[in-house]
Amino acid sequence: MRKTLFYISTFLLFSFVIHSEENRLLEKEVSIHVENERLDDFLNRLSQEVGGIFSYSPSAIDISQRITGEFTNKSCREILEAVFQGRIKYKQKGNYIILSPAPAPEKEITISGYLVDESSGERIRNATVYDPITLKSSTTDEFGFFEIALKNPTGEDFELIINQERYTDTLLVDQKRSSFKRIFLRKETAETLTKPMKDFLLWAKESIGVKNSKNVRDTLTRKFQFSIVPFVGTNQKLSGSVVNDYSINLFGGYSAGTNKLELGGLFNLDRGQVSGIQIAGLINQVGGSVKGFQIAGLANVNLDSLSGFQGAGLTNFTLRDVKGVQASPLLNISGGSINGFQASVLANYTHKHVKGVQAGILGNIAGGYVEGFQFGLFNYADSVKGASIGLLSFVRKGYHTIEIGADEIYPLNIGLRTGTRGFYNILSAGIRPEKADSTTWSFGYGIGTSPRLGKKTYLNFELNTSQMNKGKVLATNLINRIYLGFDYQVAKGVALYGGPSFNIRIFDTSFDDHPETFAYSAPRVFGRKSIENLNLGQEIWWGFRAGIRFF
Repeated sequence: MRKTLFYISTFLLFSFVIHSEENRLLEKEVSIHVENERLDDFLNRLSQEVGGIFSYSPSAIDISQRITGEFTNKSCREILEAVFQGRIKYKQKGNYIILSPAPAPEKEITISGYLVDESSGERIRNATVYDPITLKSSTTDEFGFFEIALKNPTGEDFELIINQERYTDTLLVDQKRSSFKRIFLRKETAETLTKPMKDFLLWAKESIGVKNSKNVRDTLTRKFQFSIVPFVGTNQKLSGSVVNDYSINLFGGYSAGTNKLELGGLFNLDRGQVSGIQIAGLINQVGGSVKGFQIAGLANVNLDSLSGFQGAGLTNFTLRDVKGVQASPLLNISGGSINGFQASVLANYTHKHVKGVQAGILGNIAGGYVEGFQFGLFNYADSVKGASIGLLSFVRKGYHTIEIGADEIYPLNIGLRTGTRGFYNILSAGIRPEKADSTTWSFGYGIGTSPRLGKKTYLNFELNTSQMNKGKVLATNLINRIYLGFDYQVAKGVALYGGPSFNIRIFDTSFDDHPETFAYSAPRVFGRKSIENLNLGQEIWWGFRAGIRFF
């Protein structure tokens, strides 16, 4: 038996040493200066610096190539990437570094590089880098190095997703197709920011009850607990180490967890997981996950995940993922992703992704993608598969255009569209230079949708209203427009648009100095009428819009 263990341990140690030595030469950092030097001479000098031998065929590599560069504290791998620009593949075998031509770019692209801690500069090991389309992946080694080969790449940008449990998830989008990268990751801050919450209401840190909670590692169980305040109840000073099926707390209770029901007059504190129903007059705080219903008069604070319903009179906070519903008047926060519904009178925040609905009157923020809908005055997301509906929505990878055009009223219109093709907001302005004392101009707001009709063609359906003025804004003079047109992409980031519009002008009939509606065109106006008791007038006509859009 001892011999067997000896052989196994020897084999594992030998395997570890071989693996560690596998990339030792490529990862050795050196400083070297070169100026107009032949490639073969440069490789000879570099081999002496790293302590290895370069093996290559002179017929496959242009050894007469001249090299100039300054490399300071760079790994051998980075120096080779800078010299060959991805044209050469290399690998270490024993004391040799073998150089060979890389596959043709139209057949395969190899993306490689280092993951580095943004604050310390240390390489990050055991991180996962993967392509979300093909699901090809690579895990960084002890040097923080990764490598992925993508076959049959298209002309579009490629995306790689980078995950490491201690760092913020990162999306790498590359347009230049550079093969080697040094990527900096930022550590997750949520755990640090919420550390004070973990000690919330534990005012008696030096009490026997808290010391017992730290010392007693076994989890005790009880069917029922009654407490007046923490450590004053049926579970006495071991309450922090006991998981209860039922817990009734007159003012507040402290336990290791709850399986079925917990009621607290003021607060409930649970170190671990809560399942079933938890209700508190003021605050629920749970150190583990919550599965079930959690209701509090003021706030719910979960330092893990939620699967179920979380309702509070003020705010809800869950550090990790939410699967279910968060509802509160003030603010809902999820430090992870949410699969379900966030509803708040004020605002909702999800640090990562949303699959479902965010509905906040003031606004909604999703740090990752939204697969569903956002409803609020102001919305933000990284990307949206669905719609962000509100007064103003910004989707980082969404629909953003600036347009310059003309219509039957103004020879110059400028518009900004932001949101998604499914639903976007429009901020607009128009101007008509005139010889009169004051310039005729307008400002407006609208909403629209732009479904795809063909490879480069989109339909535009928009509702817009604008205030028409001469000089200062002195009286109601609204141009309300329904527009149906087409958008044709002539090049990347450039489109032409045009189409008819149906227009209704509503204006103050008691004001005599409205600007002339038309100066460069003469559409037929119909539907004129007055609303006498409101001092308003109406005019209707058909118009047209056309122009160019960018981005």
